[in-house]
Amino acid sequence: METPGIASPLPDCWVVGHGLLGAALATSLRCAGTRVLTLDLSAPADVVGDAADEAVLQRALHLQVPQVVFCCQATGGGSPADYRRAYVDVVRRLTALNLRVVFCSSVSVYGAASGAVDEAVQPVEPSERARILLEAESAVRSSGGIVLRLAALYGVGRCEVLRRHLAGEPRLPGQAERILNYVHTDDAVSALILAAQNAAPGSCLNVSGESVRLEELYRQLTVATGVPSAAEPAPISLRGLSDRLIESARLRKLGWKPQMSLRRFAEHFADTFGTDAT
Repeated sequence: METPGIASPLPDCWVVGHGLLGAALATSLRCAGTRVLTLDLSAPADVVGDAADEAVLQRALHLQVPQVVFCCQATGGGSPADYRRAYVDVVRRLTALNLRVVFCSSVSVYGAASGAVDEAVQPVEPSERARILLEAESAVRSSGGIVLRLAALYGVGRCEVLRRHLAGEPRLPGQAERILNYVHTDDAVSALILAAQNAAPGSCLNVSGESVRLEELYRQLTVATGVPSAAEPAPISLRGLSDRLIESARLRKLGWKPQMSLRRFAEHFADTFGTDAT
């Protein structure tokens, strides 16, 4: 899959968080001619340090003053304290500097909401981590920034459901009709850029490239890879069992058209996971 194109370069940008999504975003922006400064806790970011630290931000500002800051940081399932520092503390620092923020949130903020879910749906019994994300979202939107709530992200080198399938590990838990939502890294990148260029200040947009029922997902993975799915399901995790169809109508109205599906991804990239499963 090619790197998403950009109709015209964005002004100078920061990308905070240089993981799977942030690195892909920075590459795409640079290819389009945008000057980009990356910040992360570890190399190879341009500025290495904690973006919740004022001194780190001042060091970055000395190198480049951005007109847009993309917040793509992740905690890797950290504690609520990790979430607060990575999300709330960072966006409050950025907005206090009057920087325009495009913030990557998660559809997990909807909590136990079920059925078709658009941005107007109020979260139902969100977890403590989801409440922290909502607090960060509120700070971004009140400053005129933009929030994107991403479905489960996958890309080259990271696709947990495909990795588990190829390794013969237990299937995801839940009934056959349970709905799962995914978005490929490149499609998420194109959504972020499109939103930065066209979304109104204070906007909140869902980003889901594909919604698929559990039974259909495993049927597609089996067809794509030739590997049968495991017979038994995995136990329910601390994240619970979401069963919602994430609608991205606002983003699609701006012209967003996701290009990748899990089946296509499995057909083209299954061999990159190096499994010994048969």
